[in-house]
Amino acid sequence: DWTHPPPSACPPRCQARAFLSATMLAVVVSCWLTVASARAGAPTARAVARPTARHAVRAVAMLAAPELEDIEVYAVADGAPRRAATLVGPELLSKMHITAFLTHFGDFNAWEYVQQLKAVDAELAAMGADLTVIGIGSPSAGRTFAEIIDFPTERLYADPTGSCHKALGFSPGALPDLQLPAGAKLLAMLAGVDSPGTVEAVLKGYLGDVNASPEWVWLALEQGAQKGRFPTSLSPSAFDSVGTAGLRPFELATLRLQNMAGILQNWEALAPFDPALCIQQGGTLVYDWKGELIYRYADEGILVYTPVNEMLTAMKEAIAVGPFEVARPTSIAMRSTDSAYM
Repeated sequence: DWTHPPPSACPPRCQARAFLSATMLAVVVSCWLTVASARAGAPTARAVARPTARHAVRAVAMLAAPELEDIEVYAVADGAPRRAATLVGPELLSKMHITAFLTHFGDFNAWEYVQQLKAVDAELAAMGADLTVIGIGSPSAGRTFAEIIDFPTERLYADPTGSCHKALGFSPGALPDLQLPAGAKLLAMLAGVDSPGTVEAVLKGYLGDVNASPEWVWLALEQGAQKGRFPTSLSPSAFDSVGTAGLRPFELATLRLQNMAGILQNWEALAPFDPALCIQQGGTLVYDWKGELIYRYADEGILVYTPVNEMLTAMKEAIAVGPFEVARPTSIAMRSTDSAYM
């Protein structure tokens, strides 16, 4: 029974407490690293190169997805089982296809990633790209997620055990070999343990980024306000006093506050049944119309999910190097039928 998580699953306010507690910790850690690096004459932590989990792939033939062949997921629209391998690009030839593997339906990564995908829907449509989303949790949790965030259920699938994510080698989260409560591992990840980039991502929410667009943030804030999530009355001009360029200080943090409100209010309906799945990470696979893998990303940690602009760049490059007939995609705003993926 995947409908409701048992009492032993992540506590209802586990993520909220962890997120808020780690905010101050992130600031302290960042300041300490900056001072220590300066004393040593080394670059600051923000400038230090680190291994990346993203892989932009060119001309790699992959006409099957053997890792997913024996895995079943469930259509959120009607609960029907579906072979996971049929939901990735190789079996959907003649069109470019994105398969987004979300973290669990009550996770910040899942919410922000889908909010960004919705914001670039028109651009995906122009490229003739189709989108399938597979999230960790029950079909019931997926329906709650889709209702809260206004995403078409016909494009959404539920993986109750995170089997797809494990088979594809996506990160299991922090300290996988230690027998610790999921909440403790979550706190460790928020502090950057086995979660590179999380500290910087937390700080970005408060400090802003002049090189980032705030458009998706405000689209998401508006949608959340329409659903009654706090804050319900806020305009971009509210942040004029702290900046006018790019993503301004506290804009992204405000969206995360609004998302947190939605998550906490619906935690019992969104949470995975297994506490360990609270920290299982996701990723993205993009195949072109020939069935070739052109982009792969594995989430690096909390708030470090698929960089949508980077993914779009890889897709545009694929279109530029080969003949490509733009198909008629289904817009996120226009709910498709499951037959589109058969």
